Amino acid sequence: MGDKKRKLAEEATIPEVKKAKRDDKKEKKEKRKAKEVVEEVPVEEKGEKKEKKEKKEKKDKEEKKEKKDKEEKKEKKDKKEKKEKKDKKEKSKSTDDSEEKPETEPEAMEVDETPAEKENQKPEPEAEVAKEERKDKKDKKSKKEKKSKKEQKTETQPTDTPAAEEPVQEEAQQSKKNARFICFVGNLPYSADRESLTKHFEKIAPVSVRVATQIDKPTKCRGFGFIEFDNYDRMKTCLKLYHHSMFDDKKYPPRRINVELTAGGGGKSEHRTAKIEAKNKKLFEERQRNAKEIQKEKARHEQTEETGQDDFAGVHPSRRNRMA
Repeated sequence: MGDKKRKLAEEATIPEVKKAKRDDKKEKKEKRKAKEVVEEVPVEEKGEKKEKKEKKEKKDKEEKKEKKDKEEKKEKKDKKEKKEKKDKKEKSKSTDDSEEKPETEPEAMEVDETPAEKENQKPEPEAEVAKEERKDKKDKKSKKEKKSKKEQKTETQPTDTPAAEEPVQEEAQQSKKNARFICFVGNLPYSADRESLTKHFEKIAPVSVRVATQIDKPTKCRGFGFIEFDNYDRMKTCLKLYHHSMFDDKKYPPRRINVELTAGGGGKSEHRTAKIEAKNKKLFEERQRNAKEIQKEKARHEQTEETGQDDFAGVHPSRRNRMA
């Protein structure tokens, strides 16, 4: 019986012991947490203090810079004011001297002295100094006037030269405008555009290609265009080789185009039309001459084939026309 009682007593005491141990562990944990919190707080406070110090230092530096800038600006202003005051004083002195000149001269002329008094009196040193100063000032004025006259002459000379050069420049500009090498291209299909026209004339390398389009339909061609070249030789080759050439843009069937001379600009004024007519007249005569020469050469070629003898066998082709 005694053993059973002991066991019961021990079993009753075990939960109390466990509770006591749990309580002890909880207390220890709380103490540890409290210590960790206490340790973290001072670390955070130190970081905040450093940031505050850095901010204060930055503010102090900025304030010092602003103060220095203000002081420098004040010094510059003071210097400028001093210079302006000095300049004003010098100007006022120069004006006073110029006003005093006419006043001193009549004072010297006011007194009419007898010859005896003139002999007795001696020239004062101050009067002599004033005279010398007047002479110096007169000399300076005369020099300034001469310089100003020379400058005026030099200014008028360059103005005269540009006036003479202006007509020369205008003539040069007019000659450049008149020296435009433009060809008129007619009988184009309505499907023609800038790309197809440049492709057709790509061997001659025109400077600009323009195709006239309809106002309502900007993609539709009006049947003509203009080609411009940078020199006369290319324009001449275009007139010779591409007149009555077959234009094929693979949209319409190929057709024969006309390449004629034209004048720069636009409109239907009498001067422009007369100019174009004169140019095309010369071109037509040139083409007739070339056609006659081609016919002559064909006739000669036929004769040589028939007879088997060539009268101009040893002559260069370029000189055969002179020999005929």
